[in-house]
Amino acid sequence: MIGCGHSERDESEYSGIPSTAQAVAENEYYVVFLNDEAIGDSIEGLGAIKQVSLWTFDKDKKSAKKILLSHPNADGSRFSMEHSVTIPQDSIPTISKVIILSCRGEPLKLLAEGCSDYRNVESFIIDINSGQAICLPTNRGLIGISEEEGLLIMQSYAYYEGGGRYNVIEAFDERGNRIASMDAKMSK
Repeated sequence: MIGCGHSERDESEYSGIPSTAQAVAENEYYVVFLNDEAIGDSIEGLGAIKQVSLWTFDKDKKSAKKILLSHPNADGSRFSMEHSVTIPQDSIPTISKVIILSCRGEPLKLLAEGCSDYRNVESFIIDINSGQAICLPTNRGLIGISEEEGLLIMQSYAYYEGGGRYNVIEAFDERGNRIASMDAKMSK
């Protein structure tokens, strides 16, 4: 994975990718780029939500493809904290982090994360060929991928009845199915 989008790159090497795009993930077959397109309205005292485009570059085919343009004003009311929800890719509010999930020979799948409400991290599994994304019912993002099964280990927070927060750790497969869940509550 490429760290924080600060990589220098030879523009001729990635023909078709905007010159202002930053590489954010890479494996032996693909390079994934984010390009800042616009800045949405900001809330006083907080930074504005970035509208970004997501691009892939296939190293074997030497071809670029624009996957989506985020929509900072997308209606997030259909996002659920109970179940994964399939949404159109243009309903993703913003993206700041991307991880490549697929291996060679598999259709390209990405995990994209962003924070559109200045508090919660939204996580999406993107199948670039379908035009759809799966919004995972988590709010703190990816903490790891299991080595054997390739499960996405995600973190969320929930609230104690009397106040205060605790962690919830969950495992999801690449179809958005919750495989396991564990509350990490402290004894009171």
